[in-house]
Formats: sequence, structure tokens, C-alpha cells
Amino acid sequence: MQIQTRQTPRKQKGQGLGPRTVNGALLDVHGAAVFLGTTEKTLRGQVARRLIPFRRCGGRIYFVRSELEGWLAALPGCTLDEAKQNGAQRYDGVLR
Repeated sequence: MQIQTRQTPRKQKGQGLGPRTVNGALLDVHGAAVFLGTTEKTLRGQVARRLIPFRRCGGRIYFVRSELEGWLAALPGCTLDEAKQNGAQRYDGVLR
């Protein structure tokens, strides 16, 4: 009996490389890493630990941009309004 081997399909002429986006709403790992200002390795680790919202389709990992924005907004920290208020209190007597 002869064993058949398969070769991986070659890229088609003109098939693009780089981050995949769908109308800017979906990001692949590279695009999400750039968007979040982190590395792909860190992002994949967060996916493995299920610390960040993601989707899988055909073995690929995708991120919904609006979910990432919501996830960032929900992280603990100081909001823009709080920062403005703190800055006004801190520098009220110094700048005037």
C-alpha cells in the first residue's frame, strides 16, 4: 500500500501578506497586538489563559475591535474625567 502525502497549498499570485482586517471590525493577532501596543506572544498568552475577548474560525484567532475597546475601557485605572479633575486639583495653585 502506497502512502499519499499532501503538499501545503501555495499562495496565489497577488494574495496579500500581513494583518487581516475585515472592514476594520475584525483583527488578527498581529493587528490586535499593534492596536493594543503589545507583542503577538503576549497576546497569544492572554488568549490561552482566556484573559482577553477573542474568536476562533478555521483555526485562526480573531478579535472584534469593539470588544477590545470595551475590554480596555473596563480595565481598572483612571478615566479621562478623573485625570482632568486630579490635574486641576494638583496644579490649581501652581499654574496660576
